[in-house]
Amino acid sequence: MSEIDNIPWVEKYRPTSFENIVLDEVNQTILENIINMNMFPNLLLYGPPGTGKTTTIINLINSYQERYNQKSKDLMIHLNASDERGIEIIRNQISQFVNAKSLFTEGLKIVILDEVDYMTKNAQQALKYLLQDYRHNIRFCLICNYISRIDESLQNEFVHLRFNELPREKIQEFLTAISHSEQLDLSISAINSIQRLFKSDIRSMINYMQANHTYVNDHKVIENSVWEHFAEEIKKGLKKGEKHIDSISTEYNMNEKNIIKDFLNYVIACKQDHIDREFLEFAQFIMHLRDPNIDFLRNYFLRNIVKWLSW
Repeated sequence: MSEIDNIPWVEKYRPTSFENIVLDEVNQTILENIINMNMFPNLLLYGPPGTGKTTTIINLINSYQERYNQKSKDLMIHLNASDERGIEIIRNQISQFVNAKSLFTEGLKIVILDEVDYMTKNAQQALKYLLQDYRHNIRFCLICNYISRIDESLQNEFVHLRFNELPREKIQEFLTAISHSEQLDLSISAINSIQRLFKSDIRSMINYMQANHTYVNDHKVIENSVWEHFAEEIKKGLKKGEKHIDSISTEYNMNEKNIIKDFLNYVIACKQDHIDREFLEFAQFIMHLRDPNIDFLRNYFLRNIVKWLSW
């Protein structure tokens, strides 16, 4: 298998130009105006995982810099705001970035801060003061899943962009292009079923297509009501959970690993208020297991998932 074949499709098909991003009309207009009017404000992008927040901001900055001849890695820094080392480390990195002199390029410096909703309230207050200190020569782009976790006084420093209900027809076009490129020849019905399962979570849609690419056209996409019933059975105990996995496997002609992965994707897409960082790490561990022992995988999943099934 070639190195290209090993590339996750999420990375392989990540848009590399602003024009190719899937956006709703309001966000499209706001972001185009930023580029066309040369007025770059502080931005706060929020919404569920997989809806293109990080991809959008990176491509926006690239397009802005290209338009105004400011293309340089020295003018952008991308940090994870939930860094366990704390706000002081982030403050020092930003300070170094702001004060660094570029020999060849002048222009607006932009800081991208990801996972801001995992910052403590004190850290968010410190970030607000940092913004105010550098408001004349730097712009901040914050990214988060849950805007409710962002302090209101910090929110007030930003233009808000909500990523939630992405246009279905644009998602369909995007997935169809991937289908053609990978020679899957997915039917419109199959693509619509994938969209129903994952709402606006394009990342999960692409992961699903790659994980099930050998049979996705014939694969009977499981409706959310089935996953709801599955969750209720898991709560009743290990034996009930095992029995229901067997039932789903028989009815939908799926192996156990794909059943577990699809259920985790359902929780991520539809039950965001019930998940946390620990859940995401748990899901990531399972999804990246290569050729796991099925008995181990089933037992590990059923014994651990129940703590998040509180809905």
